[in-house]
Amino acid sequence: MNKIIIDKQIYDRYITKAFIKDITNKILNELNLDKVEIGITLTDNKTIQELNKQWRNKDKPTDVLSFPIDEKPPAYRYRILGDIVISLPFAKKQAEEIDFTYKEEVLRLLTHGILHLLGYDHETSEEDAKIMFDLQDKIFEKVAKEIK
Repeated sequence: MNKIIIDKQIYDRYITKAFIKDITNKILNELNLDKVEIGITLTDNKTIQELNKQWRNKDKPTDVLSFPIDEKPPAYRYRILGDIVISLPFAKKQAEEIDFTYKEEVLRLLTHGILHLLGYDHETSEEDAKIMFDLQDKIFEKVAKEIK
């Protein structure tokens, strides 16, 4: 049993909290993770741009940001992985550009963000990027078959 905390800051009838919770659990299951806590914020381009500027010194909107914590407080039943922020308008536009459905793109971004929380990286070396993207693709292909 995982603890998934969702902060949906904008209205979107296609990407529901139930959908996010379901696919997050499926991703975590594929990674053999149980008893983890993860925070997911679904927001707009303006908010994610502010976070991107503050934390990465990039003054532009982006699709997904990850804030790893990875700690297990004493007597707390969950391992806290960290927080993920996804811009739903960015994801929707990006889905059209890469010929994914909107839900598939949110799944891809969520998988990407969770892998970052676990320490995977694609910016330091080509070898690390290959490892991360191969795992991301494997999880995506498996979970995408189950989304409606």
